[in-house]
Amino acid sequence: MQLIQSGYRSLSVLYDLGFDRVIVPIVIAAGLALSAYLATKASVLTVPVDYFF
Repeated sequence: MQLIQSGYRSLSVLYDLGFDRVIVPIVIAAGLALSAYLATKASVLTVPVDYFF
């Protein structure tokens, strides 16, 4: 039982360390992708061509 508990604790620590190292680049990439998407949507202006005619 002692071996199972120590193994679980070590796997938990490895998961916590690995999760931090993986989630940060994913969040950064998602933020960059979202900002690029919003910038392209904001740059396209839908103004009617014959607005003054």
